[in-house]
Amino acid sequence: MDKLTWWKSPRERYCHDNSFHTLVDVMVNHMIDCHYTPSEMREAAILASIIYQEHYVRPQLLPTEVLNWLDGKEDRNG
Repeated sequence: MDKLTWWKSPRERYCHDNSFHTLVDVMVNHMIDCHYTPSEMREAAILASIIYQEHYVRPQLLPTEVLNWLDGKEDRNG
């Protein structure tokens, strides 16, 4: 995907982005072959995004001071 693809409509991406085109075609074929409804495909896409984030996106690390404060270990004298 090139830098400017993100702002294109899904239809434009389908026409100009080979990877996105392939993804859409795979999804359409699953709908046809497995008799999935559009709603089921949307639900599956959302769940796939959630699972991806749970497994592959690192949580943003908080500064040590914040972690200490959350754990009740902050320096109360200073």
